Parts: sequence; C-alpha cells; structure tokens
Amino acid sequence: MTMLPIFEDFVRACNENPRLRQMNRDWNRTIVIRTSDNGRCYWLQSENGLIQHGEGDRDNADMRIEGSDKVIREVFSGAISPTEPYNAGDLLVKGSQDDLVRLDIITLLIWGE
Repeated sequence: MTMLPIFEDFVRACNENPRLRQMNRDWNRTIVIRTSDNGRCYWLQSENGLIQHGEGDRDNADMRIEGSDKVIREVFSGAISPTEPYNAGDLLVKGSQDDLVRLDIITLLIWGE
C-alpha cells in the first residue's frame, strides 16, 4: 500500500502554514524516504518555502531516511516526533544533524506536541 496520501497531507500542511513557508524559504533540500520492510521509496523536495512530494528514488538527495512502514507512517502523519524513533535506532538518517532538527521542527509546527 502506497504512502502517497500521508505525504500529500504532510506537504499540504507544510505549504498551508505561513510560518513554515517563511522558515523554509532558504531550506532547499531533497529528502528520500525508504521503507525498510518493503523497499518503497518516496521523496520530498523543499524549495523556496514550498514542499513537493512523489514516489521513487532521487540520486541527488541531501538526506536519506529509512524506517519501517509503520515508523515512517507515524512520523509523517504526526503520531510521533522523528526524534523518538531516531534515538531508538528505528529511524535511520543519512544527512546533516541540522536537517534532522529542521524536520523535527517542521513536524512539531504542523502536528503539535
């Protein structure tokens, strides 16, 4: 089952939040998200304050995130903060610590505590 609806909701919430759009206006990143249990890949691209999403891999990713289908769904639907599974080793992140913190802030701003 595809996770595109979850990413669609995530992207919509980001793009409809003026505070986030302002905060991300200079955060131009491509993030690839891979589910470890079924190998599906999705991408998010932040450019000039707007975020887009899609399915598949991207060669030029600034950040790569991997976790189980369940963990990825929970993080991007707002059920949990990305910091929790990251600290537990259930969410693997290849990229800068600053980008991980930014992703945590984004989820906090759209989903709350």
